[in-house]
Amino acid sequence: MNEKYYKIIGLLVYGLILSGIIGFISSVFLILVNSSTDFLWTDVSNNFKVPSIYTLFLCILGGFLVGVSRYKYGTTLPKTASDAIVELKTTQRMDYSNLSLNFFIAFLILIFGASVGPAAAVLSSVIALSVWQADKMRYFYFSYNEWKKESWLIRLKKLALPHKYLIPYNPDRAPQEKKMLLFKKLVYMLFIVNGIVTFMFIIKISEQPPFVTKLGETSWGFNELLLFIPFVLFGILFSKLYELMEIGMNKFFSKMNNKIILSGVIGGIGIGLMSLVAPNLLFSGQLSMQELPSVVPTLSIATLILGSILKLIFMEFCLKSGWVGGNVLPVIFACILQGYAIATFFPQLDMLFIVAVIGGSASIAILKTPLLVGVALMLFFPIELAPVILMIVVLFILLSKLRKKSPQNITA
Repeated sequence: MNEKYYKIIGLLVYGLILSGIIGFISSVFLILVNSSTDFLWTDVSNNFKVPSIYTLFLCILGGFLVGVSRYKYGTTLPKTASDAIVELKTTQRMDYSNLSLNFFIAFLILIFGASVGPAAAVLSSVIALSVWQADKMRYFYFSYNEWKKESWLIRLKKLALPHKYLIPYNPDRAPQEKKMLLFKKLVYMLFIVNGIVTFMFIIKISEQPPFVTKLGETSWGFNELLLFIPFVLFGILFSKLYELMEIGMNKFFSKMNNKIILSGVIGGIGIGLMSLVAPNLLFSGQLSMQELPSVVPTLSIATLILGSILKLIFMEFCLKSGWVGGNVLPVIFACILQGYAIATFFPQLDMLFIVAVIGGSASIAILKTPLLVGVALMLFFPIELAPVILMIVVLFILLSKLRKKSPQNITA
């Protein structure tokens, strides 16, 4: 076997190790978030005669820590997945020097009860770590001849040190051959799968709560399909209510005049008050979603509608006060609640069909990411509703294209 193949095999093995490390780091972050949350909100809280007072002060403390952290290290942290993607597309690079701070501030936001999901922090960090992995692998590839002349100890040191021996992306140096580009794509897919498998394996053996849960069974048919469009229109109408809430929240926090610490504390006070009024609306909604099938029949229509609206207000309040995080899970949770509320008016129809159509339409209209929301929704609903969710996704993609082609969007 010649030196070329040794180099390629070494590159593949090194990439698998690095992608496995990325999956490991991501899983450990979520494990720490879950264990810290349980400790603060259950273990410690149970030791107080009046837990509500403790949780209120806990959230105010969290608001102060979040505000000070963002004031000291910058309001761009924690970075969201969308911000990371924009930065990567714009610059072909991503700054991963503040990765530990990104994790730390996201950790604070998540454990103190904010109505945001962990996905944004995890995905943005994974993107940054993937750029770091690529820089380390470029060093191995382009410096291989010099590297192999070193002693084993020096070789391991250069490959192991995370902050040194990096070669950033250079378009002039990147290979252009079709075979090489195809090889890169296949290798990247291998590394992605390896990272996901590592992540899921560690999450499973650590017995973490499941990310998603099926909401029940369905037996929808032609009768439900007749009301498909009206339910979609209702979902869109509900999204307009969210837009009004967003405008109101923007006006409220615009009066803070970039007072970052004050905004963080106000966010903490709001979260603390919510913990007294409706504790099930805290956090992303992931755990509360698991309880919906058994809890919904015991709730009134007014409670479901109010809970749905309050969840969206609470999420937006957290985001605008600097408690930044993912909005996909909270939005889906709120919209599914609204779907359950409307489904109670149609006892003769399949409940999950109505929930899927209204929840899916409202979620996509709010988040404006049909494919992402569609995939996420399929995880919560039985496979029989997959065609319905796909119909919603296709409908919104077509509507988006029509808006882009409309006369008011055409400029000279």
